[in-house]
Amino acid sequence: MISFIVPSFNEEGNITPTVATIRAAAAESGLDALEIILVDDGSTDGTAAEIAALAAAHPDIRPITNPVNLGLGASIRAGIDIATAPAFMVVPGDNDVAKGMMVMMLNFRHEADMILTAPLNKEQRTILRNLVSMLYQIAYMVMFRVHVTYINGPGIWPTEAARTARLKSRRFSIISELNVKVLRMGCIFAEVPGYLQAGPKARRTITLRNLMEVVASFLRLIVDIHLNGRGQFAARPTRKQIDFVSRLPYRPPTSPAALKARSEAPNTSLTPSPPSTTST
Repeated sequence: MISFIVPSFNEEGNITPTVATIRAAAAESGLDALEIILVDDGSTDGTAAEIAALAAAHPDIRPITNPVNLGLGASIRAGIDIATAPAFMVVPGDNDVAKGMMVMMLNFRHEADMILTAPLNKEQRTILRNLVSMLYQIAYMVMFRVHVTYINGPGIWPTEAARTARLKSRRFSIISELNVKVLRMGCIFAEVPGYLQAGPKARRTITLRNLMEVVASFLRLIVDIHLNGRGQFAARPTRKQIDFVSRLPYRPPTSPAALKARSEAPNTSLTPSPPSTTST
């Protein structure tokens, strides 16, 4: 069983498609039990009514309503507090996590304590955002010795470990804090490849307010990891390497156009090369 925590603020019209994406990914990956925790973070549009309607129609949906906007971190923490599954995934209410990436995480959910993601199509984001993300990643790697591809990306986390981590971030740094603290508790983690959701986004993630929150959260995390929580967060994580070649065999194209293009492709090698084993 997995708990899906869906934080949302003014996402009227996006909540229902997000729930549909979660259900489609769960069905494709063979997940037989789930709960969906929909958190309305003080929305001023029709998000609360949409969540209430979904919860009334589906017993596996549990609603949470923040009376005012408390921030992404507070919403995720509220979801963790009531989650009943041993592991959870965070799916933003704007349907930001692609179904394919969810399926990859769910397919390998039993491989490790934590399943993290390695995005392949970073060109979907602006050069500025990619640059800031690289600097952010390097800072966390150097300061906390966590060697992961995407410190602030989607994942599947152990619920009890997240509860004992004493998360504090109120806004966008919550996932980075969660990853660092659970990793530094000595968990076993694995990374799976996936694609970021394509398409333009209306929201701006690089703002002065967000940057100030990132810096404050980073400094607070230094204190938590290296001073106040030296006993709890002194361990080193263990990476589990997944053999994708044997677990996800190559499937050749079957459409007539793809087969024709493949047959007409020039063979520049004297020895035929084996087909690629990469699959997403």
